[in-house]
Amino acid sequence: MRVTNSMMITNLKRDLSTNMRTLEKYQNMLASGQKIRKPSDDPVAVINTLRYSSTIMEAEEYLGKIDEAKNFLNTTDSALGNITDILQRANELTIQGLNGTNSEASREAIAKEVRQMADQVGVIANTTYGSKHVFAGTNVTEAPFTGSSWTGNDRVMELEIGAGVKIPVNSVMGKFFYNEDVNEPGLFQLLNGIADHLDSGDTSALEKDLGLVQERLDQCNSERAIVGAKVNRLELQQNRLETTRTNYTELLSKNQDADMAEVIMDLKMQENVYRASLAAGARIILPSLADFLR
Repeated sequence: MRVTNSMMITNLKRDLSTNMRTLEKYQNMLASGQKIRKPSDDPVAVINTLRYSSTIMEAEEYLGKIDEAKNFLNTTDSALGNITDILQRANELTIQGLNGTNSEASREAIAKEVRQMADQVGVIANTTYGSKHVFAGTNVTEAPFTGSSWTGNDRVMELEIGAGVKIPVNSVMGKFFYNEDVNEPGLFQLLNGIADHLDSGDTSALEKDLGLVQERLDQCNSERAIVGAKVNRLELQQNRLETTRTNYTELLSKNQDADMAEVIMDLKMQENVYRASLAAGARIILPSLADFLR
C-alpha cells in the first residue's frame, strides 16, 4: 500500500486530537480535583459515589434529628429539675407547718408560699423547646395547662434516629401535673391542698400530704432517670452515625478525588507527548522525488 502525504496528515491530525483530549482530561482533573467528571469516565466509581453520598446524607439527617431530640430532652430534664426543687421546698414547708408551735400568721405565710409554688408548677408544665410544649404529649403546639384544666394528651412522641429505629422523646406526665382525683392528686392540686390545710390547721391532712409529696418527688426523680437514659442512648447512636459519616466520607474521597501529585506527573508527561507529536508534525512533509527531478 502506497503511503501518501494526505494519509500521513490525516493520521497526524487524529493522533494530535487524541493527545489533546488526554491532555484536557488531566488539566480538568487538576483544576477540579476530581477524577470523575461524567458517568462514562468510570461507571462503577459513579455508582459507588452515589451510594457513599446517599449514606453520608442519611447519617447527617439522622444526626440533625438527634441534636434536636437531645435539646428537647435537656429542656425536659431542666424543667423536671425545677420541679424537684419545688417538691423539696414543699416537703420542708409541710414539715414546718406540722409544727404545733406555729402561729396562725406563720401558717398563713407558709400557705402563701406554697400557693406561689403551685402557680410556678403551672408555668413549668407549659415549658417549651422552641415552639413545642415538652409535656403536652403529641399536641405540642398548644399549652397543656390552662390554669383550670389539662388539655395535653398522654401519647408518646417517637423520633426515628436510624433506619427502623425509633425512640420516645417526650415525658408523659399529664396526671403528674394535673389530676383532680383526691386520692392521687396532681402536683398542682397537691400544693394547693397543702396550702388549704395549712390555713385550716389540719395536721392529719398535712401528714398525708407529706407522704404524697415524697411520692411525687420519687416519681420526678424516676422520670429524670428515664430522660437521662434516653440522652445516653441518643449519644451512643450519635457516635455511631458520626463514625459512619467519617468512614464513608473517606471512601467517597478515595473514590472520586484525584491524587494531585500523580495528576501533575501525568499532565507533565502528556505535555511532553503532545509537544513531541507537534514536532513530528512539523517534519511530516519530507522531500519527494519531484524535488530531485527539477
